[in-house]
Amino acid sequence: MTLVKWTPKRNYLTNVDHMLDEFFNDGWNFPLLNRSTNWLPSVDIKETDDAYTITADLPGMKKKDVKVTLNDGVLEITGERTVENKEDNSTYHRRERSYGSFCRSFNLPETVLEDKITASFKDGILSVEVPKAEEVKPKSHEIKIS
Repeated sequence: MTLVKWTPKRNYLTNVDHMLDEFFNDGWNFPLLNRSTNWLPSVDIKETDDAYTITADLPGMKKKDVKVTLNDGVLEITGERTVENKEDNSTYHRRERSYGSFCRSFNLPETVLEDKITASFKDGILSVEVPKAEEVKPKSHEIKIS
């Protein structure tokens, strides 16, 4: 009986690539992970009565590497994480951290205050606050009957 090392991954195609690499190689060499790949940071979207908050995990990145834009009701978070290139003659046996450029886009509802959107970046976490506009409530008043 042969035991096969199982390594769960998030992306189905990446799993297939790893399975084939492990079958044909010794399980240590992952040539697909040694080149720059696109990746998507994990994002949480929270809603309160007053605002939406979009929080993105961007470990190892600096504020200057991230850009937040708003165009025609679409909020876009873009950036690039570069690979560390140290010239110390070391050999990687495994590289699982993703790097390269990314882009996350979010269609905002029409009931937000686009000019009041703010963003903050601290310790590799980007937080974008999207305030809601007050809903237009129908005004009502009593009409006296004569």
